[in-house]
Amino acid sequence: MSLVTEAYRDRGFWMHENSSYSEPNFRMKKCAKILNQLTAGRPCTLLDVGCGPAALRRLLDPNITYHGIDIALHESRPYLKEVDFLTSEISFGRQQFDLIVALGVMEYMGSHQSEKFREISRILRAGGKFCMSYINFGHCRKIVYPIYNNVMSIKRMKQSMEQVFRVEQCFPLSHHWRHKQPGRRALPSIQIRLNWKVPLISPWLAVEYLFICSHR
Repeated sequence: MSLVTEAYRDRGFWMHENSSYSEPNFRMKKCAKILNQLTAGRPCTLLDVGCGPAALRRLLDPNITYHGIDIALHESRPYLKEVDFLTSEISFGRQQFDLIVALGVMEYMGSHQSEKFREISRILRAGGKFCMSYINFGHCRKIVYPIYNNVMSIKRMKQSMEQVFRVEQCFPLSHHWRHKQPGRRALPSIQIRLNWKVPLISPWLAVEYLFICSHR
């Protein structure tokens, strides 16, 4: 399964789309919990690639210094930078980071995926972690939105990442009988603590996966 196109959306589209993410969703809450556990109270810096309204920031522990980049920012803040990182390099000045996060981003990178992985690797500090979510397009009731331009299996995504990173963990962020993030009937309070694959179930019902990577 593979679909890579050059159909990219412009700033105007993302300005409207980002307004839907002003409140943290399940994926963001779970990722914040994992990031806070990874740092264990140690001071560190984080870059949120495709940060949207930067809702992740308010879920992080105070030891994590937050920075975010996005093509369409609704407000100006010292810790935010507006940049079209599809056509420009992923960076924040000359800084390097202990943590780099890309949630709901690679589904829109088309043929630029490998290039973006290399850019992230260059600004990830030694000993740092890159955390990335990716949709499970093997779901039994998968939905492939027209705005996705980079569609592949979880196995192929992992292989692509391993060209640049060492993939330390890869597990479902959530499960649902429909291809969407869990609501109240899908036991979110239990799922937010579940960080492993469920045999026979995850390939068919995992909504999306989280990759936790380091330098090779």
